[in-house]
Amino acid sequence: MIEVDLEEFEDFYEEKLNSKFFKVKRIVGKYITEVKENLIEIKVCMDHFIEEGKEKIDEKAQKSLYFFSERIRKEIDEIEVPEDELSFDNITTLINSVKKLFTSINEIARKALPKFKKQVQPQIKELNYLVRKLQKKQAILEDFMRKKYTELKDAEYLLKKLPKIVSLKENIEHAKRDLEEFEKEAEDREESQNQLNKELIVLQNNEMFKELEDAEDDIFKLRMHINENLHFKKALKKLNFNIEKNNIHISNVNQMYLKDFLKDPIRTLLKEGKELENFTSLLVQLRHTLEENRLNLKTETKEKTIEHINEIFETKNVQTDIEKLHELNEKKMAIEKRVSEEGLLSQLENLKNQISVNAVKLEHAQSDVDRKNKDYLRYLSSLKNEREDFQKSISEVINEDVKLNITFSF
Repeated sequence: MIEVDLEEFEDFYEEKLNSKFFKVKRIVGKYITEVKENLIEIKVCMDHFIEEGKEKIDEKAQKSLYFFSERIRKEIDEIEVPEDELSFDNITTLINSVKKLFTSINEIARKALPKFKKQVQPQIKELNYLVRKLQKKQAILEDFMRKKYTELKDAEYLLKKLPKIVSLKENIEHAKRDLEEFEKEAEDREESQNQLNKELIVLQNNEMFKELEDAEDDIFKLRMHINENLHFKKALKKLNFNIEKNNIHISNVNQMYLKDFLKDPIRTLLKEGKELENFTSLLVQLRHTLEENRLNLKTETKEKTIEHINEIFETKNVQTDIEKLHELNEKKMAIEKRVSEEGLLSQLENLKNQISVNAVKLEHAQSDVDRKNKDYLRYLSSLKNEREDFQKSISEVINEDVKLNITFSF
């Protein structure tokens, strides 16, 4: 098996093709040389036109003659004749350029020759002869390319796969570098997140935050307890409904207070004074309405509600709980003030913001790692398949097993 580095493969393969298709390239080289010589002959013929015209053509006609000669010379100069690097593509380009030259000569001659053709008949005959000679050479070359160059053309076209392999190699190198950068960024972000979380835990374990958390927990539990003791809200809702619909009329009912209480009972109670006069008045009105059975509640529900209202009046547990809730709220505010004075709240807020922002960046970095890793693996797989197919095709052409060595810059 022959092992060849990717960077040296094109030269290696061209040497193999030159050796295997030596006769074909020699013949086509001979035809190209003849075409080149023929093109030079036509340029020399243009000089003959100029030399002849100097003596026989008037000044006005000579301008057309110069135009005719220079245009054809320019067309010939633009034809690229391959010499050392012969391939199907550049030979085909030559054939097409020669065909284009024939068209150009005809068009230029049609416009310019009538002005001086009588004076340069020998040169016109010479040009016609050389053009027919070139047409014949071009036809021979084209026929040879069609009949004898097919196998070599297919072999040459394998080199067109080489840029894709090179591109895949470069894509792999770029993807690998990007992947390493994204992995480093994700690693740094993860370390930062761990450090920030540790700082958060330390800050949250501060004694003041523990006191604040305990106070908030006590407030939550007490609010739950107060809500559980307000068993008369169903009756109040029905009372409010009947008042709004004018089904019943009750004097001395503060309807605004009733609506506020139904919306947020604890907040409404906290706004009242210590004796909860509005609350007490509302319960008195509700009990009176229930006793007269004006709300049409079930007997059991009505009696339980009245019993609960009486219990509230006797024990004053709601007043006690609200007073205690006031004390807890004041305690919480005092703790928050101390925490704020120490700058702990701003530290906590700032730390949480840093954690939140870093978490988003970490997620993006991890997403970039996943995306670039998929690109990297996809390029590797594509390169593996392309190289295998390429090696197999090359081996069939040169009748030797070939291994394409690809070295990455990482």
